[in-house]
Amino acid sequence: MKKVVICFLFLVEIIFVSAQVPPNYRFVKTWRIIDRFGVVDSIPVDTVPLNYQISNPIDRFSIANSYNGNLGSPIQSKLYFDRPASSDFIFTNAYYPYLININHATFYNTKTPLSNLDYNTGGSQYRDEDHVKFLFTANIKKNFNIGTTLDYTYAPGEYSNQATQRFSGSLFGSYQGKHYSATALFATNDLSNYENGGIVKSTDITFPIAGVLPIDIPTNITGYSNFKQNQIFYNQQYSIGFEKQIKTSKDSVKTEYVPVTRFAHTLKYDDVRKRYFEEQVVSTPFYVNTYLPFSFTNDSSAIQTLSNTFSVSMAEEFNKWMKFGLTAFIENEIQKYTFNKDSLVNSMFQSTTKVGGILSKQHGQRFTYKVLGELSFLGYKAGDFKLEGNVGGFFKLWKDTISLTANGFVRSDKPSYFLQQYQSNHFRWENDFASVYRTHLGGTFSIPTRSFSLNVSVENITQYIYFDTDALPAQFSGNIQVFAANLKQDFHVGKFALENNVVYQLSSHPGILPLPDFTLYHNLYYNDLWFKVLTIQLGVNLRYHTAYYAPTYMPATGQFYNQTTTKIGNYPALNAYINLHLKRTRFFVEYYHVNNLFMNGAYFSMPNYPIDPANVKLGVSWNFYD
Repeated sequence: MKKVVICFLFLVEIIFVSAQVPPNYRFVKTWRIIDRFGVVDSIPVDTVPLNYQISNPIDRFSIANSYNGNLGSPIQSKLYFDRPASSDFIFTNAYYPYLININHATFYNTKTPLSNLDYNTGGSQYRDEDHVKFLFTANIKKNFNIGTTLDYTYAPGEYSNQATQRFSGSLFGSYQGKHYSATALFATNDLSNYENGGIVKSTDITFPIAGVLPIDIPTNITGYSNFKQNQIFYNQQYSIGFEKQIKTSKDSVKTEYVPVTRFAHTLKYDDVRKRYFEEQVVSTPFYVNTYLPFSFTNDSSAIQTLSNTFSVSMAEEFNKWMKFGLTAFIENEIQKYTFNKDSLVNSMFQSTTKVGGILSKQHGQRFTYKVLGELSFLGYKAGDFKLEGNVGGFFKLWKDTISLTANGFVRSDKPSYFLQQYQSNHFRWENDFASVYRTHLGGTFSIPTRSFSLNVSVENITQYIYFDTDALPAQFSGNIQVFAANLKQDFHVGKFALENNVVYQLSSHPGILPLPDFTLYHNLYYNDLWFKVLTIQLGVNLRYHTAYYAPTYMPATGQFYNQTTTKIGNYPALNAYINLHLKRTRFFVEYYHVNNLFMNGAYFSMPNYPIDPANVKLGVSWNFYD
């Protein structure tokens, strides 16, 4: 309550100041890099007044997740098509939503310096989680921008041995010249979390004992994980083109430079490390094996990857008769693996070279497409290939605009080296897995004016690799098909709105690849503008999925693995909230898991890992333009 009062007083002060200074959103452009060639995709400035309460990394990642119950803990989406592609460093997968890297970085161009301070907090007394984010960016010149971000999380957790601490930061810059342009990023991530192996008895949640706090519920182990990633990314391009005259009015003509040929180079360096530590190795049924003759566990693995990509692109303007763009590229990747072997540190190097090309038409709304093909022909990943494409366009149907997109790929990938060989105190394996072959086809039909979207995706996986019930990697020799239909439909009546997201999934082998049949997200709220300046959103949202044998988590390897003893699901998580937005400032108060106040149930994210009990969360975000 003390924090609520302090934040409310802080908000009043912010409102007083903000009301006197108009926001400059229209002077800010933002974009992201969407591929290794430095191609940009514009995104809106993050100033949307609605649903600020779901700004944390867990809720933004997916509408249903398996995680350790605490902000900053390892996480996996329960929606198959929301999961990122598996990394060469398999320990990265569980931390993906928290990382700042080129996949998540935002770049800016602004006429005035822009800063943002974002602070979220919440939890029961003495167990408050704190999440602070800071952004500063400014243009040195009209076409030269630099900036920095800081992101810090500390969450002690509601249960014992669950605390997390995270620091992520970045320095970024971009230069957009007539012929030469460049984009640069340095990002660092340091995530630490205690590992408790889940609670010992699920009945402590389903049949709680009066007076017993979550922190007093016994847990399985006392472990500690640390994950680090440092990344350097630099893309530079030089273009050759021509001057084109564009008529702006009857008596006015302006000249515009049209790049036709681009020569590009992208350098990316990643240094990623994972450590798992136990102060004492105690005999427990949680770990079946102990290999090393020490009284403690200190497992570590690392990978350093240096890749250089060179490409030549011909823009659509180079061909007068058929408008399409062409890109050819060659990429070299050098990797150094470091891991424990017979209680010693062992290292090895691998190199891969690939070539590829892109055929695309990105201009115009009625019909666009992009086809990419690549082949690894030299080194460790020789024989890997990928052929992917997407096509889409907008069409008029009466007074509505219809959007149709389709995408698909065929690819073959060698398994991560860490799936083939790994040695630690509790787990060791020597495998000879075959390449994983995947075929995917999907499409989206949407009517933006009706707030309607339907995505249908199907994927066939041959030689699928998973972690079995013994938490060991295994390969399924047959085919697995995954089907998903993702429906989004919003309804608006006056000042009330109901957002709906329903996902149906079907796995042909749920014992190998388990998925919930139905996953639901609903958000009912009242939205209005008060006093002509203050936007208010008052509502409740609900997350739910049907019961299934959800994978659980192995702390020693940082992997989610299959289990067949406990079903998770059929429990709604209800949150009540209020959002306020005034010019440069956003503020929310949320009663998280409010239904825990009046109903008992198995509120588990995955077996033995409960989500937080009911508690209050709040946050404030303030933009500065000066």
